Amino acid sequence: MGQVVRDALPDLPRHIHVIGAADKINTYDLIEIADLGLAYTTTVGLETAMNGRPVISCGETHYRGRGFTLDPNSWDEYLDTLERALGDLPGHRLSEGQIEYAWNYAYRFFFDYPRPFPWRLMNFWDDLNIWPLKKVLSEEGLAQFGDTFGFLVNEPFSWND
Repeated sequence: MGQVVRDALPDLPRHIHVIGAADKINTYDLIEIADLGLAYTTTVGLETAMNGRPVISCGETHYRGRGFTLDPNSWDEYLDTLERALGDLPGHRLSEGQIEYAWNYAYRFFFDYPRPFPWRLMNFWDDLNIWPLKKVLSEEGLAQFGDTFGFLVNEPFSWND
């Protein structure tokens, strides 16, 4: 995506730097030196909060409104939130409780929430050879993926199962 952005916007201002996947610096390096995170929908906002930095969540991401991000609802609120946060960075650092909550949420999101599913986007055709629709809908397939399909159509779900 870095090259896509560079191609689409070749004349970026000098204070904006596009970091690509193959660059020597990465997201986690940036989080360590950041005082504030601005996130739209990526998990980088969650990971920034896990590191105690305040995060302004601009999009409708899954972790918005969970108690460890600043969540403006309009451009005016965004600009006001940004100004307040930049004006008092130490006062906007996350509390130990918020950091713990962000870690807890991340654990649930990355380890408890993912449900078994027969096909992955990046390996769809290979997965389809292993799990053709007839096999997915068979007794074997439904034993493995039935709860996931029920969850997707809003059937009651128990985390204890």
